[in-house]
Amino acid sequence: MSSDRPDDALSWGDEADASYVDPGRDDLDRAGTDRAGTDRAGTDRADADPAAGDPSGAAAAARAPGDRRRAAVTAATGVLGGVYLMYSVGWILGLQLLSLNGPTLLIEIMYQFGEFLAIIASALWFATTLALTRGGRPAARLGWLALGALVLVPWPFLLGVLA
Repeated sequence: MSSDRPDDALSWGDEADASYVDPGRDDLDRAGTDRAGTDRAGTDRADADPAAGDPSGAAAAARAPGDRRRAAVTAATGVLGGVYLMYSVGWILGLQLLSLNGPTLLIEIMYQFGEFLAIIASALWFATTLALTRGGRPAARLGWLALGALVLVPWPFLLGVLA
């Protein structure tokens, strides 16, 4: 342990050892760089790529097509999240148009519980899809979110507006 590296106190392994595994470094190793911003040959990325200092980011977009794909998936997930939020508002507004005067208290309680579930169903679908597809393919996540967008349409609101 050298005195010029304060992080040595927090290290449990020898990074130079070929069998050493750092889970946080896997994505960076695939790109050919380490945490310090140097490539495997030990040269600085900024020195190796003259376009790295490009403020427009055009060179960065051309260098990493996976980043564009990741940004597109994130944007699509955000748009579908907004759709699900509008669905919850649509269910709240649509259920105000409907009324049920049940003959028993149990029927009214069950009806109100069904209304509550209809309101939170879109938020539950969104959260569950994000949780269950966290490590999976982005296409599967977007597919499940698109399916939910088709299934959870607030019909009482749509039919009330159209009528």
